[in-house]
Amino acid sequence: MIAQISDIHLGADVEEVAQALLVDLTEQAPTVTVVSGDLTMRARSRQFAQARAYLQRLPQPVLVVPGNHDVPLYNVARRFTSPFSRYQRYVSAELDPMLAVPGAVLLGLNSMPHWRWKAGHISSRQADLVRSALGNAPDDAVRVVVTHHPVLPHELSGLFGRKGLVAAAADAGVELLLAGHTHDPQVARVELVSATTARPALSVVAGTAVSKRTRGSLNSYHLIECHHLALVVRERQWTGRDWVEGMRVEYQRHVGPRN
Repeated sequence: MIAQISDIHLGADVEEVAQALLVDLTEQAPTVTVVSGDLTMRARSRQFAQARAYLQRLPQPVLVVPGNHDVPLYNVARRFTSPFSRYQRYVSAELDPMLAVPGAVLLGLNSMPHWRWKAGHISSRQADLVRSALGNAPDDAVRVVVTHHPVLPHELSGLFGRKGLVAAAADAGVELLLAGHTHDPQVARVELVSATTARPALSVVAGTAVSKRTRGSLNSYHLIECHHLALVVRERQWTGRDWVEGMRVEYQRHVGPRN
């Protein structure tokens, strides 16, 4: 089972919710925890130190990617000369991490270039990485791409290089796209299309797990159960007192040779 949290925005978090999330995640006992970006509010050292401590308390192993709030906003010099230095010091030196767990292979991609303020970008190098890293995964493993900016549906956020990433994901047999950024939880069946193939996949966009910036939604996170014939997405919502079950979506897998 994959737990997906996103947009925790430490520095603009609600302490009660953040602590309750740790308890709920421990009880759910996921196989892997994914954090799809925006660990901090303003990429300050103090906030990254908080993020490191918080990540260490999550159910392990953890796969993390940066978000647009994890690069400096007001320190323009640092943004252009060393945009990810604090992230790499406190969180992870790897900006495009890969992790294999029983039943799944996950690849995280840094979708936040330093020259953009909010919109994302995926390079041709990263698209090639999807093909090489996920294309040879076992046929029965769920192949997962994690970004901060949603890949699909395309209207959710600006992501330059989307077409190349979608084609690479189609060629590699990706079944699951995990993202955050919008603070609005959504689950949608999407189509991945390349020059040689087209295949369905599931796009799961997480809300904000513990921050004050809920934008009209509840604090929430996702649990994704990876079964042989289906993916089941369960949303967990914070009511103000407890974490409870929210929406539930079941998606039928298309298992078989991918290449």
